[in-house]
Amino acid sequence: MNTRTDPSDYSYNIHNILKVVSMYELPELEYFRVPALTSDPDILIRLERRRRKDRRRTDRTAGTTRRATDNIHYAELLGRYGFEVSISNKDRVNIAVSPILRFSRHVLYTNVVEPILRWSFVRKGYALVHAACISFDGQAVLVTARTDTGKTSTILRTLDNYACSFLSDDMTIVSKDGRVLSYPKPLNISNHTLSAVNANSSLTWWERIALQFQSRLHSRSGRKVGLNIGKSRLPAATMNAIVQMFVPPPKYMIHRLIPKATYANFATLTRAVIIERGPEYVEALQHDQAVETFVNNAEDAYGFPPYPSLANSLSQWKGKDLHSQEQAIVDMALKTIPTIRLRDPKFNWWQRLPVVTNLSFGARQFAAADD
Repeated sequence: MNTRTDPSDYSYNIHNILKVVSMYELPELEYFRVPALTSDPDILIRLERRRRKDRRRTDRTAGTTRRATDNIHYAELLGRYGFEVSISNKDRVNIAVSPILRFSRHVLYTNVVEPILRWSFVRKGYALVHAACISFDGQAVLVTARTDTGKTSTILRTLDNYACSFLSDDMTIVSKDGRVLSYPKPLNISNHTLSAVNANSSLTWWERIALQFQSRLHSRSGRKVGLNIGKSRLPAATMNAIVQMFVPPPKYMIHRLIPKATYANFATLTRAVIIERGPEYVEALQHDQAVETFVNNAEDAYGFPPYPSLANSLSQWKGKDLHSQEQAIVDMALKTIPTIRLRDPKFNWWQRLPVVTNLSFGARQFAAADD
């Protein structure tokens, strides 16, 4: 393929499974950043350079999607001055984005790159599941939940109180043979989340002040407003890019929040836990129920525009729907793994993880329960 990249490009090697080269820095992939790649990238991200006269006319609606064979194009009201992306969904995925996304890189990653990574992993035989992951002596526990349930606070408190290692907070790479690989993105936190480890975090006073404003805008209610806008005919992705350009989400790597936290790159999947809000309840799930929950939670993670418009195109590969292949990977990974559904009205899932998983995490210290 002989791809030449500019020395100023940013290169990322995700466990030698997927390699990404981007014209713009991708903070969520910083853990995987390398000086240069030794082989051609699987995904290449560039600025959209075509002039308007060279592109087909875009309808004046909130967002339009066009697909011709392996080429996918999405644009909103302002065209290249708003949110616009062209995707060549081939053996090497080429992504061309409008200039606004160079200034809103969290949106570039979350709304464009990560959905493409999801299906690129499936093509390689892996599933990028919507779950956090911790391990103790190489034994991994996957913790999944619907968005905004309390997964991040649970992982923070678990790491702060037990001698376990961190693999991921939001997404985890799972293989058919039950191996899990780390995917340590920066954690998107709030004031409430930070209170879980407030005494130990290394955030500066300015970062704490900024968090007061960031957490309000990027709270559950703020995301709900964004999702409602996405259902309208307004240019939701463009509006989101502009907002995050000026007020980026409060994202920090785990060691900034818990300095004593240790990273693990891989582990063997041993247990899976589904946390939910509601009256106190614990049950062991049937295998089919566990697989269905993990697959459904993966879809739940990608609800914001433009993904709903791109979903059908991105999940197709050589005439086949990759959903069934993704489900097969999850099915095989969870085949012999006990899966527990855990509800707690006080949101103290972290205290019950060692009990319901029957694993000894090893206590660092014991903190009081949440009110």
